[in-house]
Amino acid sequence: MKAIGKTLFAAALAAVAAATAGAQTQPAAGRPAAPAAQQPARPAAGPVNVPDGKIAIIDSDAFSDQKAGIQRLVAAFQTVEREFKPRRDELQTMRTKYDALVKQANDTKAVADQKSLAALADQAETLKNDIERRQQDGQRALEKRVQELTSPIFEDVGKALQAFAATRGITLVFDVSKTGNAMMVVNNAVDITDAFIADYNQRNPASTASAAPAGTRP
Repeated sequence: MKAIGKTLFAAALAAVAAATAGAQTQPAAGRPAAPAAQQPARPAAGPVNVPDGKIAIIDSDAFSDQKAGIQRLVAAFQTVEREFKPRRDELQTMRTKYDALVKQANDTKAVADQKSLAALADQAETLKNDIERRQQDGQRALEKRVQELTSPIFEDVGKALQAFAATRGITLVFDVSKTGNAMMVVNNAVDITDAFIADYNQRNPASTASAAPAGTRP
């Protein structure tokens, strides 16, 4: 299940990165960045019939759904979101100051002396470089923190999926979220996504998520 674990980690990192997209540096003109696209909430899982057959499909993208996903994984994302909020807020304050410097330079370029304009330009450039450096540092810290919190969960999910499939006589599970148009599903009854999530959450409530080691928080 190593391949499944890596795939899920990539999806999780993308999800958290999207949630922290507000930390992106704005262009000099001060245009706000476009908001990240919001994925529609997956409806809560109801009773699901698990197929009696050798082949099944699963949608691992659903694991991170806030309402109907794997609770331990969602809790890990929420922890990362809370921990990195101060960094995002700090970057937002710095971007606001940067935008103000750019606006001041543009508004006064017709009347201000060249020395004053050059000083404003230097301040703006220094601040811009600081924002970019902090953003890069934050991204590295984000990736490290996501891996710390989610890797054990992914490994456990992979093992649980193996056991879930084995006890139901399923020998092959395709992840449709990664195959795209390469696979055509003609019978939705082979979809075990909701059944697996429900089973996993029942056996592994969010309160069982491992706490991070002391001193690792950003």
